[in-house]
Amino acid sequence: MAKAMRHRGPDGEGIYEAPEGVAFSMGMVRLSIIDLHTGWQPVYNEDHSVAVCYNGECYNYVELRAELEAKGHHFRTHSDTECLVHGFEEWGIDGLLGRLNGMFAFCLYDVRKGEFHLARDRFGQKPLYYHQGGGKFAFASEVKSLLECPQVSAEPNLDAIDAYLTLRNVPEPATMFAGVKILPVAHRMRYRMADGDMEIKRYWEVPLLDERTAVYKSEEAYFEAFESLFDDAVRLCMRSDVPVGAYLSAGVDSSLTVAGMRKYSSDINTYSIGFNSPVDETAGARETAAFLGTKHHEILCEAEDFNLLPKVVWHMDRPVGDALILAFYKLAQGASKDLKVVLGGEGADEAFAGYSFHKVMCQVEKVRRVFPFAPALGAKVFEMLPHGVLNKLFSFPADLGSQGQKRVVAFLKGYNGRDLNHNVNALRTLWGQDERRAVYSEGFKQRANESLWMNVEQEKDKHGPFLDRMLKLQFDEWLQDWALIRQDKNTMAHSLEYRLPFLDHRLMELAFSMPAELKIRGKTDKYVERRLADKVFPEHIARRKKIPFYLPVEFFLEKAPFQALVKDNLNEAAVKRRGYFDPKAVTALVEKMHATREFLYCKQVVSLVVLELWHRIFVDREIRFE
Repeated sequence: MAKAMRHRGPDGEGIYEAPEGVAFSMGMVRLSIIDLHTGWQPVYNEDHSVAVCYNGECYNYVELRAELEAKGHHFRTHSDTECLVHGFEEWGIDGLLGRLNGMFAFCLYDVRKGEFHLARDRFGQKPLYYHQGGGKFAFASEVKSLLECPQVSAEPNLDAIDAYLTLRNVPEPATMFAGVKILPVAHRMRYRMADGDMEIKRYWEVPLLDERTAVYKSEEAYFEAFESLFDDAVRLCMRSDVPVGAYLSAGVDSSLTVAGMRKYSSDINTYSIGFNSPVDETAGARETAAFLGTKHHEILCEAEDFNLLPKVVWHMDRPVGDALILAFYKLAQGASKDLKVVLGGEGADEAFAGYSFHKVMCQVEKVRRVFPFAPALGAKVFEMLPHGVLNKLFSFPADLGSQGQKRVVAFLKGYNGRDLNHNVNALRTLWGQDERRAVYSEGFKQRANESLWMNVEQEKDKHGPFLDRMLKLQFDEWLQDWALIRQDKNTMAHSLEYRLPFLDHRLMELAFSMPAELKIRGKTDKYVERRLADKVFPEHIARRKKIPFYLPVEFFLEKAPFQALVKDNLNEAAVKRRGYFDPKAVTALVEKMHATREFLYCKQVVSLVVLELWHRIFVDREIRFE
């Protein structure tokens, strides 16, 4: 199992075996970042009654260590990992988790009680999969590691295919593998060896205020708190015994992150990805890097890189229907030539309302509360407008086209009849229910439903501010299963650790205590961030127009590597053999993509290619990697 994840930790490995008579063992492969010489795992407490194997970093380990030493605990290493065993002794599992600031997935074994605890960080930066069956329980950071266990088979979860087409990912705790689950974000599991008793419990969630009783501070008080906390989050994320660099785009999130890093280091390498196409952020990133004085590197994702897609899907473990996984792979590959650790800006959009659909939803809701029939009226107006108008209304560099227009019209028509979660997903759905039903084979058409992927908003959250309720929904699926997993699997494919200051839980809790106008103010998104950017950068950088990050598939349609991928994976024989889809419908979709070059058609084709590659790699075992 460890060998299957050697790319995550090439610097060494460790194995733990429980005392005689107990059928429990765990292991890890190490990427050495903190305490390079003595921090080998597993790590134990003083009498070896507690052992831990740990993936990730505890950023506040210096403070925790001082607190634990003051209470009489003795440390053998200088590793952040050792804080876990002593912290568990002192505070128990829930007390420990409440104090950890970082990203992690770990297993902690308690010899005295004969039980182990699995835990995952608050935002799901580190994945943790498990399988229970055949009288055995297995867990791992990657499914390919689980598949080394004889009792775990690579059978597809057919119920997950519809969710995948809808969202381009499978929301937790399900996976595309039948019998394999993922421990949900901010959850911990206790498993008792004697009788197999298992408890799964949530230990943290995004806090929402009750808008009926909410009392807000002044804008200046929030801004000062944000500036101070963000600075501290960057400082903690830079704790490392090896050099730390950063991903840098043209956006405000990564720009502020690198600006924060410059307070603590004058020698920073930054990396950006481009596509050698008209849609590119490299010029903006280059300008920011020059202003900040970093050693900047530009990496290109070119046509021949589509040949890497099978390997990227293998590293991902799961199908994620977005060509951007190629860009993340190339970016990590480039940065890993120089570094073991990079920082990035993910998490800010989810906390401070940085996506265009956040503004759309707020505007529609604001009008609807005054004029209930406004969404339906808006739908009629959009039906009559040329679809090119959409490109001017939405900040997206691709042609949203006729299909984008249909999505907006359908969204507005059904707005009043859906709850908040359904409306959020209606804007980001890749395949509508009718489209899924049309592309499925006869035996699959009944699977076009919303049973797996549509979580219901918690009753206790329905009195929260509208924008915060919408943002919180992203923390139960979108963030970890869409945004973060693409980064973790691709950075770790190259033995590179990716740290995110915006996902400091203290900063997140502050964000959800702020009024909506500190996130969206008029046409300005992430308002409080941009106020900070105004202090750091000249106006042309601080107020640079947001360019959504996407891989311009339409630019590569006629390139041989992309055409070969589509031909090999979506030809009539391949589609018919898989049995999920109607070959004629798939052929028609590919033809529409080439004829119109529309954004949605391109993404739909890519989602089918990735799904077929996943089957060929993991189920059929036709494509193999070591």
